[in-house]
Amino acid sequence: MTTATLSPPSAGLIDPEHDDLRPVREIATARLGKKPSPSVIWRWRVKGCHGAKLECVQVYGTWCTTAAAFAQFVREQTANAVAKCRAESADSKPTERDSRTTKKLQAAGLL
Repeated sequence: MTTATLSPPSAGLIDPEHDDLRPVREIATARLGKKPSPSVIWRWRVKGCHGAKLECVQVYGTWCTTAAAFAQFVREQTANAVAKCRAESADSKPTERDSRTTKKLQAAGLL
């Protein structure tokens, strides 16, 4: 009889044998103050949010993660969202004022 051995987990992935796994919904509720719907949990896992995906494993039909993996997910999505906002604001051109507006601002001593 042959025994199957589990290969060691890849770097960055949750180790279901050694990590303290808790349901995603429980961790998110504790951290964010409201319960995410099943569709939100699915989206975080599969599609991600702002380019970051939540690492999790399924245990008896419940998606579970670690507090560290959830924190990493929040950090990544925040960093990606901030980078996107900065890129968008750097690409936008300043709007030009109408000559009448410029004159009014100069008359008011604001320019």
